[in-house]
Amino acid sequence: MEIVAIMGSHRNGQNTQKAIDYFISKLNIEHELFEYNVNKIKVEACLACDYCIPHQGECIIKDDMTEIYQKMETCDLLIVASPVYFSAFPSKIKALIDRTQMIYNLKDKSTIKQKKILIIGIGGAPHYPRQFQAVDNTLEWYKKTLSCDEIGFVQFSHTDELPALDNDKRLAELDAIADKINKPVVK
Repeated sequence: MEIVAIMGSHRNGQNTQKAIDYFISKLNIEHELFEYNVNKIKVEACLACDYCIPHQGECIIKDDMTEIYQKMETCDLLIVASPVYFSAFPSKIKALIDRTQMIYNLKDKSTIKQKKILIIGIGGAPHYPRQFQAVDNTLEWYKKTLSCDEIGFVQFSHTDELPALDNDKRLAELDAIADKINKPVVK
């Protein structure tokens, strides 16, 4: 199984990274992991230049997205993990998501592999209604563009007081999702 994990926090080694690491540690299937940490890759903001429309499958910007595009198109599992800032994605991961416009503009999407997607949201504030709604809204077309079937959206609230790895309820959700992935497919 090929896994692409996008770590969208501006802070390395904190709740978002720990949640990804926890989930990956629960997978006992053979896998190859490609992790993209927004602090360690160079991804410029989309220019909205429409270069990708006449130049199908090509973006005018040459940066780390060139590799990321290919991995997102062919992986079996995509993990998008991010904190929420004012109920939305922070800027670095939003730039990566917006650059997926190049894939959205493809006339022929038949080469994009059907995949599963796991979303992990990290909110420092105590839970409030619609805390993760903007994340869900943003990813609606992203999931369609990348041919994703959502297998979970695990939402960690109040991590300023209850760190992700101390939130047994949300960790149990990650465990259950990992268990489903670990079970062999019966044909």
